[in-house]
Amino acid sequence: MRADAIEDWLSGDYATGDWGGVRTQLEEAGITPEAAYTTDMMAVRNGNAGSGDGWDYAGRIDFGINFDFEKLAGIPGFSLYTSGAWSSGHNLSDRQVGNMFAVQQIYTGREVRLSEMYLQQQLLEDRLSFKVGRLTTENDFISSDIYTNYVNGGINGTPANIPGGNFGFTTAPFAQWGVVAAGEPVNGLRLAAGVYNANEHSVDDTRNGVDFDLDPGDGVLAIGEIGYSWNQPAEEEAAETTTAAAEAHQPTEYEPAEGDTSGLATLPGMLKVGGWLYESGDREDIKDGGNKNGNPGLYISLQQMVYEEPDGKGQGLTPWMVVTYMPRQSINENPVFFGGGLVYKGLIPTRDDDNTALGFFYGNLSKDLQPGGSEKVFEMAYTVQVTPWFYVRPDIQLVFDPAGVSSADTAIVGGGEIGIVF
Repeated sequence: MRADAIEDWLSGDYATGDWGGVRTQLEEAGITPEAAYTTDMMAVRNGNAGSGDGWDYAGRIDFGINFDFEKLAGIPGFSLYTSGAWSSGHNLSDRQVGNMFAVQQIYTGREVRLSEMYLQQQLLEDRLSFKVGRLTTENDFISSDIYTNYVNGGINGTPANIPGGNFGFTTAPFAQWGVVAAGEPVNGLRLAAGVYNANEHSVDDTRNGVDFDLDPGDGVLAIGEIGYSWNQPAEEEAAETTTAAAEAHQPTEYEPAEGDTSGLATLPGMLKVGGWLYESGDREDIKDGGNKNGNPGLYISLQQMVYEEPDGKGQGLTPWMVVTYMPRQSINENPVFFGGGLVYKGLIPTRDDDNTALGFFYGNLSKDLQPGGSEKVFEMAYTVQVTPWFYVRPDIQLVFDPAGVSSADTAIVGGGEIGIVF
């Protein structure tokens, strides 16, 4: 292989390259395939379950394909997307750590499953969109790319207490029947609303994502969100990826702000406020085991870059925080969640696309649980962006009061994550 060919491969977006030009030809025709692999290999000392010491592997292959019918059949803004996943490995939190927030965010069972499968129509120059089909809720609500800098499942990819308390709120690779409408009436302002079925069995390993039952009696999740972002990267450089692993791979170039380039007024930030209503007769009361209806909740998230290096390119420091609250403690084991952290892009000179991340996650357990209490996790991670399609993320987590047990030892978890986009 010639030196220039190797350089092109290492600087490209995919580990498998352009397939001799076939990938580009497919995309130009309206067919975009995708695949990615992520693995978390973590070890624990002083865990609160099993022997308390040990290690586990968890991994997932995500794959999908998008059909753009504007290119395929001349239907403007219309597309079909479908995806799947092959999950493997074990859950170290269950086997050794004995805590609430999974120390391996990528663990999602051990099976091959269908994930999303939906139709999408975009209108008004993509300012208005509608999706219907099998949908993953986190792809449209509360999630943020900044959360993907962590290995702990408390925050990657959404605050863990929301899907934990709502059958209708799904995270990758799980999905429910649903419909979502989203609009951007003015630049930076996004309004979104969604309604999802709440079939509690849709995430079962034995169903492989093909339990297509649609029964309103299972419950309905209705959710809405108002988001506002400012000074964001240029649209062509900040396009969202679809697979879970790909989100952390694509370095983003920032568009220089016009006019005054000093102070927070020119730096990117984002605010999201949302809430949901959930009605079902299948939520089990923690105290008496009976069924309860209704599980509302709300959330707010904020991130704001506070320092950008003089040469721009989006390098600098971004603090973030998120709070979620579900008031009905009788049916929510973790009604209150707080997460916050710092992410610095390009901290080490010559490593412009690497991310250094510190995070703190707090989960308050229901007062109806014994012993109650709260779990706290402190995490330090460093993402080495080896190529645009390959990263390595060394990671350390300290788990305080695992599962709210104040008498338990602080669990020390270390290891890392590897991701490849094919």
